[in-house]
This record gives sequence, structure tokens and C-alpha cells, in this order.
Amino acid sequence: MDPQEHIHIISAGDSINKTYPAVLKDLRTVTHTFIFAEKEVYTNSSRDDAQKRGWKITIRDAIDEVNSISLSQNIACALVYIDAATFDAIRDPVLGIFSEHPDARYSFDISAGSKRLSLGLFSMSLWLEGDSYYAFGNSPSRRVPVPTLPTRNLPANPHYLVILTILFRGHAHGKGASILMPKETLFNETKVWKIPIRDADDGTTGLDLSPAAFSQLITTLIKWNLIREETDPDNNLEKLYSITSDGELALFVYSARMKKRSVTSTPGLL
Repeated sequence: MDPQEHIHIISAGDSINKTYPAVLKDLRTVTHTFIFAEKEVYTNSSRDDAQKRGWKITIRDAIDEVNSISLSQNIACALVYIDAATFDAIRDPVLGIFSEHPDARYSFDISAGSKRLSLGLFSMSLWLEGDSYYAFGNSPSRRVPVPTLPTRNLPANPHYLVILTILFRGHAHGKGASILMPKETLFNETKVWKIPIRDADDGTTGLDLSPAAFSQLITTLIKWNLIREETDPDNNLEKLYSITSDGELALFVYSARMKKRSVTSTPGLL
């Protein structure tokens, strides 16, 4: 199995041919596309009025165009017919794909299709640890912000909150600009906070944050998608950091929870 496999699953609708190219441009690594379409789309009925017949044709044409786009970019594309009346009807074919590609990366476009189909695919994206994307009207596709950890776990190590707060303030002061902070600067500002640190080897507690401990904190926050790391274009050896939208949301949720509980947070934090 190719470790670079990337499975992209789409809920079929009349606009997927418009959102698909934008998603491919953002994701860049898609190798397989599966379009989930309800059987009704490909079922002609004498009870359909002209509007419904036109709606079905538009969706079919959009599906055909997605297939053509995929072929032009050497992306395998398949159509999956489902009866979306039940969650099992959505779950089972997704699990079938997963059983064939258990180590692949997964992403979902839930912009189109019926509500039950999009909600079913979104639920499966959580189970497969995939990213979900949506677009309304002519707006660009956006990733649905799903936390990779419960925000109640943030206070487990106050340094997480300190790092996020430092980067958030830098972002806020930039009036919407993306503020990138060098690793050394971020480390120096973080270690100013004298937070007790327990040594895992002998159980002693100190107040000095070591570079190694700081690097571990950074690695964890990146894994949780709360901060991002970039290479300084002027110095390939220098790493730059900024807070992600998920990181901002984590801070907002944490702050709201503390206010609701009337908990006094560490001075200087949100």
C-alpha cells in the first residue's frame, strides 16, 4: 500500500464540479475520489416534474465533470450509489473503502447532497480522523474546524495556554495579518512564565523551562493543529510559528468555560 494515498469523498450535488477544483488545489495530494450519490439522482420517475428532472440532470452532469477533472489529473474516481435513508447505508460503503485503504489520509467535501448524506459523511470523517470541507454559494471551500483534543485538557500543562496566548496576541496586534514568531523569541517569552515543571526522571519540580521540554510542547501543539510551523524564507535553519484558527477557537472555548465557572485564570492569560 502506498503510504501517500489520499482518499477524498464527496457528497454529490449540483455544484461539486465547481468546488472540486478548488479543493484539489488546496489539498494537492488527492489520489482517489469517491462520489457518494443517492440512488434517486439516477432514478427517473413519471412523478418527477420538470424542475426535479432538471435537478437530477444537473447533478449527473456535475458528477461527470468531476470524473473528467479527476482523469485529467490522474486521480482515480468512482461513483458510489447509496440509499441515504439510514446512517448504515452511508457508513457501510465508507467502511468498505477504509478496509481497502486503512492507512490513507481521508478528506470529505460535504457541501452538496442532502442533509442526511452530508451529516452521515461528516460523522464518518470524525471516526476516520479525516478533514471535512464545505462551501456555500460562491464562497471558497473551508475546513470544518474539529478539535483534535478536548479543550478541557489544555490546562493539563499551563505552558500550552501560555504559548497559544503569546501567539494569539501577536496575531491580534497584527490586525488580521499572519504573525510568524521565531522559535527562539517564542521560547524566551514562554520561559518568562515561572510555571512549575516536574522532572519525569526523579520527580523533582523546578521553574526553568528547558529547550527540550519547550520543543516537546511545540510538537504536541502542532500535532493538535493549534499552531503551525513554517521555515523562515530568509533562513532555512530558522522555524517560525503562528496560531491556527483551531488554536484561536480552543482559547475562546477555554476562556468561556472558565468564565462560566467563575474561575480566575492565570494572570495574563485569556
